Amino acid sequence: MAGTKDITNQFLEAAVDPARWMDVLERLAHETGSDHAQIIGVGPSFSLEFNWVNDMDASAHAVADRAELMTPATNYRVAAGLTQSSRTISWEDRYEAIKPHLTDDAYLDMCNDLRIPFGCQTNLLVEADGLIGFALLRSDRNGPTDAETRALFASACAPAAAAVSLQAGLEREGYQLVAGAFEVMSVACFVLDRSMSVRAMSRAAEQLLSDGTLQLVDGRVTASSPGAQRRIRSATTALMEGRAAAASVAAPDAAGMLMLKVHRLPSREWNMGFAPFAILIAKRPPGGSDADVAVLRDAYGLTVAEAEIAMLLRAGRTREAICAVRAITRETLRSHLRSLFSKLGVKKETEAIHLLHALLS
Repeated sequence: MAGTKDITNQFLEAAVDPARWMDVLERLAHETGSDHAQIIGVGPSFSLEFNWVNDMDASAHAVADRAELMTPATNYRVAAGLTQSSRTISWEDRYEAIKPHLTDDAYLDMCNDLRIPFGCQTNLLVEADGLIGFALLRSDRNGPTDAETRALFASACAPAAAAVSLQAGLEREGYQLVAGAFEVMSVACFVLDRSMSVRAMSRAAEQLLSDGTLQLVDGRVTASSPGAQRRIRSATTALMEGRAAAASVAAPDAAGMLMLKVHRLPSREWNMGFAPFAILIAKRPPGGSDADVAVLRDAYGLTVAEAEIAMLLRAGRTREAICAVRAITRETLRSHLRSLFSKLGVKKETEAIHLLHALLS
């Protein structure tokens, strides 16, 4: 490839400034006489983590990036990637051997529609939770790859792999950087990856594990209370699946209550998926009735009225007294209590009172 040293530098520059990936892919496509060059990340269960292709518009991506086209049963390129080692190059003859075993023609039809039936590919990075692939995508106008094209592609594989490894390493450094920032503030912080597993933590977080206040099970934060365990699992799953950007969980323990707040970190463009995904911060709430009301609203999603009624129940007030204090009817109170019990995960008033004492003691 002309200017091999130059393109090597261009790949490494892209690792440090990922917005430049398109420039180097554009150059590779041009020098190999291909319509497109591609860097693609395939994660657990064949999820599409990212798909960077030069000269492919958003409408084409919408067609190509569908989940049902990312399985080895439907996609001959994914199937080839799963059966080849790093730096081994597959091309059209391998694709033709796989095609008869596909479960349907959806991916074949898509390739024809987008005019990318030909090409070659390799794996730049293969890990337990997925791989990063590198490919040329070619049209009928370009024709199938030949030995010269594949040799040019092969000469780009080493600098591309070095760039991917560098960017992955830089993204992973983010875990310690985030943990260090909370270390300075003496805040208990766990830094989480996309699977909600802990990859770094501050010393205050380490102390919570050391004294048994929190535990790690399969790499994930959990608590002793079964109810808190369920709430933590629900909150982290909601973040992982993109259904929430933040959530709070109350975890009662021998010292009173620990508030766990999990936040999705801002997503960065041109992220390969190795950067920190979320943080979980653990704090003990300040005392006082206003703070207790805020805790109940934050942790359980109670309305102001429900939280204040909960505080009156905890204080031992009867239903008649609560109606008088709140200036509401018994029927309105019953409606509030049904909602309150449902959000607290209890079935009757005595259970709610015991839980409130445990949470707010």
